[in-house]
Amino acid sequence: MDNYKRNYKRSFYLSGDRKKYWYSAFFLGFFVTIILIGLKPFEKNIIDHPYITFVRIGVGFICTIVYIIGYEILLKWFKDIKFNYLKLILFDVFLALVSVVFIFLYDRFIVVKDGYVTFGFLLEYILVLGLPFYPIILFIFHFLKTAVFPIQIYPPIAKTHLAEDDILCIKEDNGSIGFSFNLKQLLYIQSQDNYIEIHYLKDGDYSKHLMRGTLKKILKDFAFLLKVHRSFVVNPNKVECLVGNSNKAAISFKDVAISIPVSKFYYSSVKNYLSTNTKI
Repeated sequence: MDNYKRNYKRSFYLSGDRKKYWYSAFFLGFFVTIILIGLKPFEKNIIDHPYITFVRIGVGFICTIVYIIGYEILLKWFKDIKFNYLKLILFDVFLALVSVVFIFLYDRFIVVKDGYVTFGFLLEYILVLGLPFYPIILFIFHFLKTAVFPIQIYPPIAKTHLAEDDILCIKEDNGSIGFSFNLKQLLYIQSQDNYIEIHYLKDGDYSKHLMRGTLKKILKDFAFLLKVHRSFVVNPNKVECLVGNSNKAAISFKDVAISIPVSKFYYSSVKNYLSTNTKI
């Protein structure tokens, strides 16, 4: 239970993979339509209409459009904001309320065509029709975007940088300084069990230094470094280019003919970070 709570509070940035959000929204609208047509949950509340099936399809279409636009707004203007599943569920609740408002207007101006719109009537509409029905819709949408079309999420990356002339002092486990060098020399650091291997340029030549340590401690001490793989962190200022796709990607470096792999899990975060924070 504790692990479940921690996972839902874990911070991440949203992925730019819009297709999965669109798929989830389209299937949400489809399920809404099927529920309305098949189960007829509000049969007593709906005025008899000669094209009632098309009316219910319209309700499903409204849900789809609202959720697509909502997540497009998140991906466009809030892509650098940390989220977690709890916040996304609250956002889905907000979109559900927006959907009810548009469905209410659709009912009043297009279906019934009486134009009777008041805040009290809208509140009654939300309480009578929306409140009992939307927990099911929220569950369906959350299930779609986490299980059927899982959105690609990734941990937040620190975006603070040091000046290139700053000196990095990497400490041993006992607290003593194990290795010092200039930041502009650093290429990447690789994890090897209980050791780390520092790859850097010394007087223009490619060099390595092995010492005891972990990437976890490195990232804690030097948050500006970019994790691209469970075994690699890089100096983003030394990255030449990112090539390949999420299934097979690699990073190459300036001033040296070497490359390292980028894992599928970190690909989106690395690509988005480099495209907004470097010149590649």
